Amino acid sequence: MKKISLTLISLVTVVLFWYILGTGFVLKDNSNTFSKLQCVSYAPFGKDDSPFMMDKGLVISEDLVRKDLQLLSKYTDCIRTYSTVGLEMVPKIARENNLKMLMGAWVNGDEKPTRKEIDTLIKLTNENKDIVKAVIVGNEALLRGDLSDKRLYEYIKEVKAALPDVRVTYADVWEYWIKYPHIKDVTDFVTIHILPYWEDDPMEITSAIKHLAEVRHEVEGILKTSDILIGETGWPSEGRMREDALPSKTNQAIFVREFVKLAEEKNWNYNIIEAFDQPWKRVSEGAVGGYWGLFDKDRLDKNVFAGDVSDFPNYKYLALGSLLLVLVFSLLLRNSNISRNKAILFTAVNTLFAILYMLQMEQFDMTVRSQGEIVWATLVLITHLSIYYFVLLNIANDTKPNIVGIRQILKEKHLNADTLPMILFYCSFIFVLISTIVLAFEGRYRNFEIYIFSISTISFILLYGGRFSSMEFKAFEKLSFVVLLVTSGLSFYNEGSLNTFSNVWMIIALVFTYILYAGSKNSSLFELKDIVKYTLIFFAFSIALRYGIIADKEIIAQCHLDKDTLLCGFKNQVGYLGYIGVFGIIAICISTLALLVNNRKFGFIALAVSVFAIMMFNTYVGSIAFILATIVLCKEKNLKAVK
Repeated sequence: MKKISLTLISLVTVVLFWYILGTGFVLKDNSNTFSKLQCVSYAPFGKDDSPFMMDKGLVISEDLVRKDLQLLSKYTDCIRTYSTVGLEMVPKIARENNLKMLMGAWVNGDEKPTRKEIDTLIKLTNENKDIVKAVIVGNEALLRGDLSDKRLYEYIKEVKAALPDVRVTYADVWEYWIKYPHIKDVTDFVTIHILPYWEDDPMEITSAIKHLAEVRHEVEGILKTSDILIGETGWPSEGRMREDALPSKTNQAIFVREFVKLAEEKNWNYNIIEAFDQPWKRVSEGAVGGYWGLFDKDRLDKNVFAGDVSDFPNYKYLALGSLLLVLVFSLLLRNSNISRNKAILFTAVNTLFAILYMLQMEQFDMTVRSQGEIVWATLVLITHLSIYYFVLLNIANDTKPNIVGIRQILKEKHLNADTLPMILFYCSFIFVLISTIVLAFEGRYRNFEIYIFSISTISFILLYGGRFSSMEFKAFEKLSFVVLLVTSGLSFYNEGSLNTFSNVWMIIALVFTYILYAGSKNSSLFELKDIVKYTLIFFAFSIALRYGIIADKEIIAQCHLDKDTLLCGFKNQVGYLGYIGVFGIIAICISTLALLVNNRKFGFIALAVSVFAIMMFNTYVGSIAFILATIVLCKEKNLKAVK
């Protein structure tokens, strides 16, 4: 009876949690004062399409564009486009739906496609002057370093000469208008992007609108013009937190509603980014890039304009998943004779883990962007479902698994109830190590998987708490402690103390750091001196290459002007190989070979290549290769060679 009662309490708690989360924190409709938005950014891509597919034969669906613009015409009188080539049908369909256009041309340092964009822009504008409010020559080209300000100036000048009766502008983030104010001399008005979430100093939602107003006022004063279009502003509905700037459905609705109200009061010209969620942006901008739309990828209304908004509209499905987990794992209590306190602990852990697990499932659904990330998410979820099971099993049986060394595990011919949790510990801490390395060196677009790793953190404290010093870890675990300590510190430094998700991740990383430290007290740092020394050397070289050449904005700008120099050829080739993941693949191959050969010199080669891969933007795969290389170098045979 006691067990049934506790299970019922668990089920009720789960239901209440999800009900409150889904309905209790809801932005209520505040009856907007506007009828329609002035203008909205529009990219005519379906949920499985991308502009990168156009070179491979993708043809924009006229039927999709027609349905999209029919929908948008109910909410706005204007659309902004960013390109012309392949979108030639858009003006005609816009006219059919009584929509005006801010027509954009995509310009960069590649003369041939830029020429085609400009020629098409001029042609389409001349054919559709009745609906083209203005043309935008280039979008954040200076921010990206795609071409020089001089070359951009010439392109704008050319378009103005060809379209004397049409207003011409250029669009970029507001800082770059201040950096290149002379661009104003050749435009009819200024188009600035103000995105508080993406600022170098991100703004949390309560300060975002005030910051936007201050920025617009500042730009108006510096450029001495009030003829300003806020060409992009908005807020993401999903994605990672940046300092205290939190993407969410309610925050997106708050931002848009408050901004539009202020813009109407101030008589500002504006354009909201963007009409529809664009999943393809997640590849280059992280998960957050795909969730700026007023409508989702399936063209369903997010209630950004009006209506009640919940951050967890699918809470019923998440609740159902949690309930199933609670019920299934409650079966472990069926034949148990544990004490009342242990039964309460079992129920509390089961309830908490069921909620955390479904929170992570929901996050993965939003953030997973590629086949590799699907594999990662699957492995992480399976591992933690197993950890979830084992910790409840040990609570139900009122036992704790024996501490078994990894070398003993490798020698055993079969797995048992003690070895499996230790194997899961190794899997979990390696996942944490990889994630922390990634967050340290390429964290801007990576999410914090705090829910799922909270499960393993709590579990290993329950399973091994008070016995960490008995784990008898060796050199690899000692080195992992050092790497995890350093990278978690770098991650925290990058994020700052305002990021709640980062702070929780820091706690998770430090728990694993402590476990590794406590378990490797008998292992000397001295024997790792060569590994640490060469790792630092390899990182110093790779950092110098990355920030001194590959990602240096001045060199990037120079190379757009003259691609034929030896330096530019090297930079472009290295950048391209990093972009397609070649360095990561090479690092994995060499590290795997080093593991098979078990040779110290080969291990250092693998170490060098893996560090290089990490710094050349192949962070995930490079981190795996790095761990394989350190396993080789930390083997007893190879450490003896150091002494």
